[in-house]
Amino acid sequence: MALSKPIKHLRTNIFTGTFILLPLVTTMYVFYKLFILIDSILPNFFHSIMPFIPAQWFPGVGALVIILVAMITGLLARNIIGRSIISTVNRMIATIPVINTVYVGIQQVLDAVVKSEKKLFKRTVLVEYPQKNSYAIAFLTSVECGEIQRKISPDIVGVFVPTTPNPTSGFLLYVNRTNIIELDMNIETAMKLIMSAGVVNPDTLRRTERLYQLHGYGTNHRWLNIFKRSKHTPPSFDPRD
Repeated sequence: MALSKPIKHLRTNIFTGTFILLPLVTTMYVFYKLFILIDSILPNFFHSIMPFIPAQWFPGVGALVIILVAMITGLLARNIIGRSIISTVNRMIATIPVINTVYVGIQQVLDAVVKSEKKLFKRTVLVEYPQKNSYAIAFLTSVECGEIQRKISPDIVGVFVPTTPNPTSGFLLYVNRTNIIELDMNIETAMKLIMSAGVVNPDTLRRTERLYQLHGYGTNHRWLNIFKRSKHTPPSFDPRD
């Protein structure tokens, strides 16, 4: 019986430490897997088209190559010669059957998102889906639907209904504006709710997410100041915040 209290404290500390470390470890694991994927694909790709290039590279070279290629492409796109080269390559790819469908489609989506200078998702809403009296979280994507509004009704809007637990896939629906219920939760909170399959309470998320904000340190590298301690004011943390 005397050991029950220390064991209970030990178990509590282990669980608390696990929940604190889990987001950090998960994030590191995802980036590590992405890093390994890039480093494994690029060497084999270049070796297959140019056999004199080694099939194995030093770790990190693949990620560095992608960064350099992106930087060079960005530099080319800033001058007339570079833009003409990129335009020629785009036209060549657009003539290849099957590949052109995917390539041009992605180009059109990116152009629509970037050139409109608007967020892809405007608001979080509820829609009756897949049946009456059954509601799904959705994101309002467009209020100007062109031909679809002309053929059906001017009150038609576009919404994206994501799937659980992978919100990157889903269904595009066109519904009447009067049939959607606007929510106060932001896009990020709704995404977390979807990925947790409804386990996470959005009200709890709103209360706790400010604990993880950097409060103005996100620009001009000012976030580095969080590692600097003042000589006169000791750091403090109030768990009630």
